[in-house]
Amino acid sequence: MKNPIHLGAGVLVLVLGCDGATPAANDAAVDAPTINDLGPDAADATADTGDLDAPAPVDVTDVPPVDLGAAPVDPSRWPLDQLGPYRVGFHSVMRTYTPPGTHAPRTIKISFWYPTLYAQGSHPMYSVLYLDREAWVDAPPAAPVYPRGYPVHVYSHGYQGFAGSTHFLMRYFASHGWICVAPDHTGNTLTDTPAPPIPIQIRHWRSADVSESLNVLAALPAGDPLAGLADTHAAFLSGHSFGSHTTWSSAGATFDVDAIRPNCTPDVHCTDEDLAIFARGLGDPRFVAVMPMAGSIDRGYFGPNGHRSVHVPVFAMSGTADDVGDQGQFDSTAGVDLTWIDVQGGCHQFFGLGHCPMIDDSFQVPIVGTYALAFARRHLLGDTDPAILGILDGTRPVSPRVAFHRHDAGM
Repeated sequence: MKNPIHLGAGVLVLVLGCDGATPAANDAAVDAPTINDLGPDAADATADTGDLDAPAPVDVTDVPPVDLGAAPVDPSRWPLDQLGPYRVGFHSVMRTYTPPGTHAPRTIKISFWYPTLYAQGSHPMYSVLYLDREAWVDAPPAAPVYPRGYPVHVYSHGYQGFAGSTHFLMRYFASHGWICVAPDHTGNTLTDTPAPPIPIQIRHWRSADVSESLNVLAALPAGDPLAGLADTHAAFLSGHSFGSHTTWSSAGATFDVDAIRPNCTPDVHCTDEDLAIFARGLGDPRFVAVMPMAGSIDRGYFGPNGHRSVHVPVFAMSGTADDVGDQGQFDSTAGVDLTWIDVQGGCHQFFGLGHCPMIDDSFQVPIVGTYALAFARRHLLGDTDPAILGILDGTRPVSPRVAFHRHDAGM
């Protein structure tokens, strides 16, 4: 491990997004930025850790609402490589549910980023790490610009991460009229991950969490400001690092129970119930397109052929300064509709908190945001704009920093 984060007199070692069950099992070095790397907003966020997720009070100036003009709004005309016209609201709820196939209730926090016309309220604080000055807690939601309601993007954070760890992408989608939904994966967050090895249940709880988050969005009570505004019949799912495991399992990859059994040791307790859950699979047909970022399919759980059960398009992203989610995954996933981009200079956190030494954060939205939104619009909204099709087949390059690869459609 590297880069401890110093919080006051103590030292908190932050591991954001290992690609395996434990830091030691990860193929890549942990790419956790220091508190100084994160800038003054991160320092502000850690000044008071009494309530880990409390919004920080701020002075609100008289900021006029966004004016979208009198003409009908056409989101297809908004540039893909730039923030959309909306400001970003933030909302969160707590949810207790019983994951399918289990008997014990589980409580998760679910966060939402959504379009708003207003800069009003306080700013959200993500765990103990980051004060997001570009989002506003419970700002009034804007009316959906899409006829069926906000399109939905669900996100799964990495090992010892948190829902807001890829906040730039959540805000980017929200600024384009989408709602982004992300659970904190209880038992595998910054503040509650046990010493390794982690419980094997985390491997199936993660998919249960993202599915339940979509369930919660679909059934928000009438008094909730976001109730009834989203189209939850289908969704786009992304995941960073260990969140890539979530994307593959929720996309329907088949688990290899014989490969999983050796992971059941005196230190990693497995029950027949756990193995039965893996045997049944964790696919959710509402996730119609998935995007693993900086993470590889885990053959210790899916075996050599588990990917062949995935019948939705996959868009994988990796960086050349990180050795997960790259050529090995691409070469081993023939038979899947999979596109892969490798970003020159991208480190593990290029797809999360940023601050990579070889590429500036200003490239996050033009590269990650552009490809992600084009992919989501194509497969969730059926968008056939030639610009989007060109981005997704590689004929319209987004950046000279990107190496583009795609499996033949007929494979």
